[in-house]
Amino acid sequence: MAGETGESVRPGREFIPWDDLPVSRETIVGVGTVIPVVVLYVLIALLPIAFAFWASLHDIHTLNPVWEWTGVSNYSAVLELSRFWGSLWRGIVYMVGSTIIQLAVGLWMALVLNRITYGQKLLTAVVFTAYLIPTIIVSLIALRVFDPQGGVFQMIGAEWFSLWGGGEAPLGSRTWAMPLLILIGTWKFSVFITIFTLAQLRAIPNRFYEAAKVCGANRWQMFRDITLPRLMGIILVVVLLRSVFMFNKFDIIWQLTQGGPGNTTTTLPVLAYKTVYTDQAYGLANAISVVMFLFLLVAAIGYFLVFNPSEEVETTT
Repeated sequence: MAGETGESVRPGREFIPWDDLPVSRETIVGVGTVIPVVVLYVLIALLPIAFAFWASLHDIHTLNPVWEWTGVSNYSAVLELSRFWGSLWRGIVYMVGSTIIQLAVGLWMALVLNRITYGQKLLTAVVFTAYLIPTIIVSLIALRVFDPQGGVFQMIGAEWFSLWGGGEAPLGSRTWAMPLLILIGTWKFSVFITIFTLAQLRAIPNRFYEAAKVCGANRWQMFRDITLPRLMGIILVVVLLRSVFMFNKFDIIWQLTQGGPGNTTTTLPVLAYKTVYTDQAYGLANAISVVMFLFLLVAAIGYFLVFNPSEEVETTT
């Protein structure tokens, strides 16, 4: 038995052509494509957030995970912790300092790589290699150089110039530990901004610059009137991404200082980790994590309302 389109149809089953279906074929294909993404997002994002929120409403000892309902008392305890507000402030300092320096270095590298004529691909590959190096390798090298107990920098400063005593510098110094963390993170993560910016730079037509030269524009005027407006959208996007990533950064801070000396480099992720494995308060740690998430959510919404990077990207493309 065959339908009008020549396709075989099982007995007792009527063939319905694609054109007669209540939804189009493109809609069915689109829904089928989106469903796996939605399921994956629910599994790796929404469920962990829901679990953290539910755990934050309980008193849970890490080594004896019996859940006792406490309601919002964990959140009250978090807001009353002096360590929380100090860690929040240090996280903001680390985020802002890292993002600003990464933006400056990343933009500079992108502009330099875009102007190089000979060996551009090779030099670009070398620069991008820094982003591919695992964070643990960067941390081990930094510890070998800056470790307060026997690091190369510490021995040179102490033995040759008598700048500090043992265990005080550089990562052991309350003054220099945070700036040094920012600089080490900048060395690795500024390439992230370079990748996005360089792609946008190479999308700008050369005829814009040629026309500007004919009109007598210098390099600064061409950068101000041609390059920067077309980079503004991508800059707003990468600033948001880097800010979120650096505020949530845990691995490089823990590997280098473990939040020390004292609490000098303890940010909210480090505080949450210490709350679980030092204070044995799993529910309180989840409350810290939820508050941190809400802080980032409010900040991101405010950022979008003020700068609207999506509209900026659409305007410059």
